[in-house]
Amino acid sequence: MGGANLYNLIMSINQWICSVRPLCVIYETLRWLWHKIFFFIRTHTPVWYRFDKKHQPGEPVRETLPLDHNWYRICRPLYRHEHVYYDLDKALQVNPNVKGVALIFFMGIGDYLYTTPMLAALKKKYAKLPFYAYVGAQFDRNNSPLVGKLLSENPHFEKVFYFNGTRHPLIWKNYNYEQAFKDIPDGFLAVPVYYDYGVHVPHRVTSLFETFSLPVPQETPAPRMYFPQTVAPVVEDYLTRVRKGVCGKKGIVFLQLDSRGSNYVYPQMKALASGLIKEGYFVMSVTKGGPVENPDYLEVDIKKLAINQTWQLLAILKQEYPLYVIAVNSVFWAASAGLGLPNLGLQHWIDKKVHNLWYPNIEVVTNYIYPLLPRGKQIFAPPESYTQHNKKIIDYKPDWVVKWFKEKFEK
Repeated sequence: MGGANLYNLIMSINQWICSVRPLCVIYETLRWLWHKIFFFIRTHTPVWYRFDKKHQPGEPVRETLPLDHNWYRICRPLYRHEHVYYDLDKALQVNPNVKGVALIFFMGIGDYLYTTPMLAALKKKYAKLPFYAYVGAQFDRNNSPLVGKLLSENPHFEKVFYFNGTRHPLIWKNYNYEQAFKDIPDGFLAVPVYYDYGVHVPHRVTSLFETFSLPVPQETPAPRMYFPQTVAPVVEDYLTRVRKGVCGKKGIVFLQLDSRGSNYVYPQMKALASGLIKEGYFVMSVTKGGPVENPDYLEVDIKKLAINQTWQLLAILKQEYPLYVIAVNSVFWAASAGLGLPNLGLQHWIDKKVHNLWYPNIEVVTNYIYPLLPRGKQIFAPPESYTQHNKKIIDYKPDWVVKWFKEKFEK
């Protein structure tokens, strides 16, 4: 059996094991134990990346591995809780044949927004290298193909490709992106976009800068938003409808109260939107369930308005009216920061890693005080202000949400 056939057989067996969760858990546990027991056996990697150890400035650089096609890609799957750190300077120093960077994305829209400051810094540092993006083509718990639409409007990328991949049931970093390699040109570094996420991590943006061995900004930069120069007719249509509705109101409140990551939809949309309208606001929402019959309410049809067009719509409206966001912990936490909008963030479940996702524009409503978030940015929710959605998730009562909104933003 040839080497290529043996590799394909091993990959097929591995994919089958990982497709059955109980087998996957056993397999990954044994693999991790082997790694821990035989700690003195370390994977020999090319100089431009390493596992669980950051690159240090001024380190001596000497490559001992052949500069074949395997040199350009990650040599093995990651262990659970393992991370990878890159240093593209080292790649360029030892290999003059590096022609570009193929960044591989398997993440959601909100996840992508956190990467945008790092991607801008990376492209600035390596301006002469072409950057290609490779995006998972299917919706799953890890991935949204809509990330590709956003990357196509990101000026730092020359080309965007899609690949058919599959999520790993236990280790998200081991997403199967094998099919991306068919479109990656020879000489391009294949670089999965990883970040670390945990209580020990100051912020996801910080982790991304550290992952790519870039200087970490003193202040966490907000996401970067990129819009077309011309406003699409569908955006103009929504602008006309909003401008007509907001006339004589205090401002606009935008709602995003569903989360793909936690499989949650706020169940009292109509009551909350009606309460805000009663207080004198025009209400827009991308979450269904509001009072669509009310002329002071507008539901944004995400089938007609792309996500970036929704953000562009809000960016334009921000210049004309007071504009606020009420959002559960999902994509609009990052988007509101990128747009510079005040956000009443409803933390609907206890996540001790939430500081990884927070920005200063977000006032966090929570029934658990987080020691790693500024206390002044947390609104403690007493037991009478919410009901239990299930064992993990809570629903904040609409009248309380309106009360907190007024206390924070009506000054």
